[in-house]
Amino acid sequence: NNNLTDRINGSYYYVQNLQSFSNGLNFVPVLEYTDSDDWNFYKQRTNIVWPGNSLIISTDRAILKGKRLRIGIIESIPFTIIINYIDNLGQNKTKYTGYICDLIELLKNKIGFVSDIQLVQSNQPYSESVEAVAKGDYDIIIGDVTITAARIELVDFSNVIFDTSVGIIAR
Repeated sequence: NNNLTDRINGSYYYVQNLQSFSNGLNFVPVLEYTDSDDWNFYKQRTNIVWPGNSLIISTDRAILKGKRLRIGIIESIPFTIIINYIDNLGQNKTKYTGYICDLIELLKNKIGFVSDIQLVQSNQPYSESVEAVAKGDYDIIIGDVTITAARIELVDFSNVIFDTSVGIIAR
């Protein structure tokens, strides 16, 4: 087991590229994050192998800059919090806040897509929310949706964006 953190020099995070070698698949560090420098190329620089086993950056990937994404969000405190209020003109307004909304804003600023945020109905089962993505009602849904084998057959899932554990505390 290789420990890839460098606590002496302050490097704690690496972006790794999954590469195929004769002895199997291996993760190869390509970027490292340090407290003082932000992201930099890994010291022992290696080539990034792109999909299709190519060293050339793929040109057929989706470009989202300027594209409108219909993003479904699921109310779940602290991830998505709904605040209803009355504005200065006496109009009922709704504001979305929380971790998910902050993440959408960050991605929107970095990638450049136009977000059309839609609240998934609170009485809609999670399985129907997943089906709504499969049918094209939403481009993506961001929320506390469990990944199951049946759901993977319908849609793609990202890596987990928030990891938590639930446990029992006993004396």
